[in-house]
Amino acid sequence: MPVPNDIVWESVIVGGGPAGLAAGLHLARAGYRALLVEQDRLGGQARLLGRIENYPGFPSGIDGRRLMDRWVRQARRWGLRTRRAQVRGVGRHGRGFVLRLQGGRLLRSRTVVYCPGAEFKGLGISGEGRLRGRGLFHAAFDRPSRWRGRTVVVAGGGEAAVHQALALARQARRVYLVCRAGSIKAHRLLCRRLGETARIVLILGATICRLQGRRRLEALEIAGRDGSLRLAADALFVLVGKVPAALPFSAGRLPPGFFVAGDASGDADRQVAVAAGSGIKAAMRCIDFLEDWI
Repeated sequence: MPVPNDIVWESVIVGGGPAGLAAGLHLARAGYRALLVEQDRLGGQARLLGRIENYPGFPSGIDGRRLMDRWVRQARRWGLRTRRAQVRGVGRHGRGFVLRLQGGRLLRSRTVVYCPGAEFKGLGISGEGRLRGRGLFHAAFDRPSRWRGRTVVVAGGGEAAVHQALALARQARRVYLVCRAGSIKAHRLLCRRLGETARIVLILGATICRLQGRRRLEALEIAGRDGSLRLAADALFVLVGKVPAALPFSAGRLPPGFFVAGDASGDADRQVAVAAGSGIKAAMRCIDFLEDWI
């Protein structure tokens, strides 16, 4: 059912990842007129995760897509409305807010819970934009079965990069994990699995300095302590960190009724459970604000 544009929502949630879904679920369950706006599929980047082993309640772990599907069903059961659209701007409108969607449509709301997440950082080298989607990817766990029998490279040294390398190693012939630092920054379990996986070659203290390929990625050049190395590769996954999405208001001067949750808040602890708690906390603050609305 299409969402009428003249409704004044009690809350509009921007972003349908774990934080946004948790916030929308909590607001809808509490009886508030809440609308969640997401430009892509509900569940966000969490849908792309493989087996999540540290989310409470699932002793054997659970696939990210299955977990997010459960959240969506639960939120809709309590009456959360959703709309697939891109929010291009948020501004004040009287005591509330007006949200401008792509195409020019407007939504009015008393409050906003802002959960657009974070964007992947790039390597800062020539050719990234041209090759994105043509052998260069940022989204973690991008269908590992696509790379069966192939050679792939993962750039990064944190938990997301290690998770990606381990997932790809189940299918790929060889996985090169290139880390700029001299050591991997992941917890002990991941480091142990990394050391036990023969298909992963770890390259420490090195950076990717050049990409090769006209129509799609063909090879890359790595600079390290012992000189440079050219690697032929079918794919490169760049997981060197994230940048929180920009806020429509100054971070130090958020207007009353505007709440930020999830990765957009700048929290470095990027876990599904952390995002869920952040979303619910923002929703609770939002409810307190709405209760005082006169």
